[in-house]
Amino acid sequence: MKTKWDQLFAERTRNIFGSQIRQYFALTEKPEVISFAGGFPGNEFFPTADIAAALSGLVQEDGQQALQYSSTEGSLELRSLLAEKMCRENAPCSPENIIITGGSQQGIDLLGRILINPDDPVLVEEPSYIGGTSAFRSHGGIPAGIAMDHNGPVPAAMEKTIKLLIAEGKHPKLFYTVANFQNPTGITTSYERRLRIMEIASRYNIIIIEDNPYGELCYEGEIPPSYKSLDLEDRVVYLGSFSKVLVPGIRIGWMAGPGPLVEKAILTKQSTDLCSSSLGQQLACRLIREGFVEIHTRKLIDLYRRKRDAMVKAMDRYFPPDIEFNRPRGGFFVWVKFPPSYPISRELLTLALQHNVAFVHGEGFSNSGDGGTRRARFSFSQPPLEHIEKGIKTLGKLFWEIGTDQTLKAT
Repeated sequence: MKTKWDQLFAERTRNIFGSQIRQYFALTEKPEVISFAGGFPGNEFFPTADIAAALSGLVQEDGQQALQYSSTEGSLELRSLLAEKMCRENAPCSPENIIITGGSQQGIDLLGRILINPDDPVLVEEPSYIGGTSAFRSHGGIPAGIAMDHNGPVPAAMEKTIKLLIAEGKHPKLFYTVANFQNPTGITTSYERRLRIMEIASRYNIIIIEDNPYGELCYEGEIPPSYKSLDLEDRVVYLGSFSKVLVPGIRIGWMAGPGPLVEKAILTKQSTDLCSSSLGQQLACRLIREGFVEIHTRKLIDLYRRKRDAMVKAMDRYFPPDIEFNRPRGGFFVWVKFPPSYPISRELLTLALQHNVAFVHGEGFSNSGDGGTRRARFSFSQPPLEHIEKGIKTLGKLFWEIGTDQTLKAT
C-alpha cells in the first residue's frame, strides 16, 4: 500500500501555508521579466571581492574555529560588538541579553515557539510582513490586524482590538511591528505613536516584538528612537539582521531581549539548529571590526536612494493620476493604491505579467480590513537602476489603457 502522507502530518502543519509572494518567484526569474516583486537586496551591490578576501583571511588565520560548531547563543565577540552597537543607539544591552539567529526570521520563529499557544491572538500591523504572520500561524497564533495610517499603527484601533479580544476571553500577549520603513508599506511609525503604543502595551501587559531589518537604510531625515530605547519595563524584544546591510546569504541576525526570554530562546534553538553558522558569525565579526559594515552601509544608502528616486519619479511621470503611491524615506518598498474603478490588484498583476513586469498584490499582506485588494507592493531594491523606469513605463501604459477601457474596469 502506498504511504498516505496526508494522514501522517502533524495537526500543527495545517496552519502552514506557502507565501503568496514566493509563488510568483518562478515567473519573475525569467530573464525577460522586470521584477518589482521580491524584497531582495540588489545583487550588484554585494561586496563579493571584500567578502572573498575576508573569508580567505579567516580560514587561513583561524580556520578551525570558523569551521567548527559555535555555542547556541553565538559568538561572544559578535554579541559584544552588537551590544556596543545597541548601546550607541541608546538601547543599552549586554552580550548576555543577545542570541545570534539565522537571520531575523529565525528570531520570529523562536518567539512563536516560546510565547504562542494554539489560538492565541497576535497583534500585527495591517498590512503586515508575510514572514512574520506566517511564522505566528505555524505555531497556532491568529494574527489580528491593527489599522495603520501614514504615522504608523493607530493607537485607538489597537486599544479597541485589544478590548474586543479580552471581551472574548483572548488576551493578546504580543504586538509584532516593523516600525522603520515597514514591509510592505514603507511607513515609519512616528515618535508620538511609539510612545502611545508603549503606553498601551504597558497597560495591557503586551510584549512588543520590534523587527528592524531596514532601519539603517534611511535616505533622508532621521528615524525616531527605537521601541527598545524607550523600554523601561523589559517589554521589548529587538530583532536585527545583516541581510540588508551586508548580504542575506550568511544568514546572521540577532535577538536582544530580557534575560529570561533569551534563556528560553537558547534552549529552544538548541532543538532546532543547534547554532548559527560559525563561518557567518566570524565573517560578520571581522567586517564589523574593520569598519567595513559601516562604510558599506553608507554606500548602500546612496545607491538605494537613487533606485527609490527613480521609481517614484517614474510613477509620477507614467502612472495615471488616480493611482496613489507614497515616497518612503528608507527601506525597499513603495506602497501603491488603485482606485475602485480598476480591477483588483491580483488581476492587475496577471495583466502585468503578460507584459513581463511583476509586482506583489496586496492581499497576501492583509489580515483584516479590505484584504488589500486595491493595494500592491513595489520593491525598488533588486532590479537594476536602468530597468526601473522601463518597467514602470510599461505598467503606466497598461494602467492608462485599463483606465480608458470599460471592459477591463472593475464591475
